[in-house]
Amino acid sequence: MLAVLLALGLSETHPKFTWQECTKSGCTAKSGYIVHDKHIAETRNRDQYGDLDYEKDVGVTVSGGTVKQRLVSPNYQNYKVIGSRLYIVDADDKYYQLFTFIGKEFTYTVDMSEIPCGVNAALYTVEMPKAGKTPGGVEYGYGYCDANSVDGDSCAEFDIQEASSKAIVYTSHACSSQTSGCDTSGCGYNPYRDSNDHAFWGTTINVNQPVTIVTQFIGSGSSLTEVKRLYVQGGKVTEAAKSLTADGCCNNIRNIGPSFARGHVVVFSLWDSNGMSWMDGGNAGPCTSYNIDNVEKSSPNLKVTWSNIKYGDIDSTY
Repeated sequence: MLAVLLALGLSETHPKFTWQECTKSGCTAKSGYIVHDKHIAETRNRDQYGDLDYEKDVGVTVSGGTVKQRLVSPNYQNYKVIGSRLYIVDADDKYYQLFTFIGKEFTYTVDMSEIPCGVNAALYTVEMPKAGKTPGGVEYGYGYCDANSVDGDSCAEFDIQEASSKAIVYTSHACSSQTSGCDTSGCGYNPYRDSNDHAFWGTTINVNQPVTIVTQFIGSGSSLTEVKRLYVQGGKVTEAAKSLTADGCCNNIRNIGPSFARGHVVVFSLWDSNGMSWMDGGNAGPCTSYNIDNVEKSSPNLKVTWSNIKYGDIDSTY
């Protein structure tokens, strides 16, 4: 079917999206698009069916610089779709937008108020090829890879946020080459788990209100030495108790530097699982039980909202 669509000159309409690039002198609006990953409803490739209605089929709405992802979309080709996985596309709607993070910071505002135990609202980066992969390329969201080889391809991954409203963690996953030898566990920081600060994500940071999250990648060229995290809410800036360093992460931070220098694609993801205790249960968070079927039935329209995506010089985006 994809070959037929391409032969007919048919293409998918990607939602328009804006983000900002910043220096100490100010921020400039950048135009782009959002595309959904090739897989929808388990492993069905959507290019079999032509154009995609993002709001109706996968619960994604994009307005200016705001992206909303709904948990359940019940009627895509007689399949129930859970969550979504999205990528930023460049202004020409041709390539994935690549970000080179070293010496820069990446900032966004997120509303986590509706995200319960077992649901992961994730924003992360991976070293995907900017042109995607055949047969569908960027047009149909091909080319995904990550450190756990979720769709069969391996690459470096940096989880800027994996979180519910109960816990949050950010993690670096370096690889020994561009396509293999990835650290699947990674090196990360969760305030609940690593600082025994059970009040941070929920009280110090009020998850019932939007929060601006700033991640600073300290270094130059292809050398990354440290990753710092700031939270901005109600006019107050709160720095994370710990940063990720090359020494503290057993070289994980140092080793991901060349990958960042080549460029990473930003991913917005919403998914759920009864096996999410690594993120917000046990020693990682307060969640003690998981019933995803009940969440999907009782709160199918729950959503995460991402907005005000900014990328630029250190201390220029907040």
